[in-house]
Amino acid sequence: MSMNQRYIRQTLLAEIGEVGQSKLLKSRVAIVGCGGLGSIVAPYLAGAGVGNLLLIDADKPHVSNLHRQVFFGKIDSDRTKSEALAEHIQKLNPEINVELSREMLSKQNIERLFKDYELVVECTDDMMCKYLVNDYCAINNIPLVYGAIHKFEGYVSVFRNETLNDIHLRDIFPEPQLDIPSCSEVGVLSTIAGLIGLMQANEVIKYILGIGESLIGKLLRYNALDNEQYKMKLKKTFSENLVERYHSNNYYTLSCAGQLEITAEQLQNERALFQLVSILEYHEQKDIDEDVAHMPLSNYDLEDYNKIRTPAVFYCQTGKRSLGLVSRILAEDPEAEVYSLKGGVKAFFNQN
Repeated sequence: MSMNQRYIRQTLLAEIGEVGQSKLLKSRVAIVGCGGLGSIVAPYLAGAGVGNLLLIDADKPHVSNLHRQVFFGKIDSDRTKSEALAEHIQKLNPEINVELSREMLSKQNIERLFKDYELVVECTDDMMCKYLVNDYCAINNIPLVYGAIHKFEGYVSVFRNETLNDIHLRDIFPEPQLDIPSCSEVGVLSTIAGLIGLMQANEVIKYILGIGESLIGKLLRYNALDNEQYKMKLKKTFSENLVERYHSNNYYTLSCAGQLEITAEQLQNERALFQLVSILEYHEQKDIDEDVAHMPLSNYDLEDYNKIRTPAVFYCQTGKRSLGLVSRILAEDPEAEVYSLKGGVKAFFNQN
């Protein structure tokens, strides 16, 4: 099938044409995360003829993902999301080049994975991973299309990263917002993932072609319940040395932090060794036993956590927020003896 036939509905557009389509076919885009957002972004970029895609994800699809990750099915449960999505894309458009990584992105492999790609799309729900991608791309002048979803809302922005003076994620949130519950804790509407993923794909295409009004320097917020959306103009507020911050931060990501977790069985067998700390909010507190310290995550202060007797085990409802906190503490102090209770109180009480 010739380029004229496959992409004819795009090349008819004066803003794209054959020249624009050629730009798309030569472009190289890395997609971090192949779940709710990535599984939408990747097929639409492939369909549009973005010629070289890298899919990065080590997670395997779970049945609870399928309401929003509609390209996966039960037959994919033994493969990583990146493998399943790569196969789907190759069937969709066999004329493009699709590479995949079964690794979770980390500070150790990010340079190797990103080195041949000119633009990155961040599609994970891992807060520390978002900051790892943001900081690396900002330092190395790689354009980044950012996306996030929460319950009924979604957010999209484009960080140009031509210089360190350009706006990036830390100008919106200087530090990871660890007190935001995950989709597994508060839920998420299936369609918001599709909407935000499409918006991210749209921004990628516009950026490559240099057409339209980009979200560079703006944050778009969309609410699926009332269809309200607004664009917030961003200002440069982060003034710290990002290069120094990057080199001093370990960026322990939730996805790669299995070694930072303790199971309910391990906790019970060695209970006397650990200070147990609940980071649940006061309205959701549930004590595992009588010797639990209460430190709600919304009141996060690293100095307070540094006063806790260690080794310490933090817990929340499902283990996601506590794992994020452990990642944050270890980023500041790699020698800290802190752990997250795997599966949180839900897993603990289901076991007992």
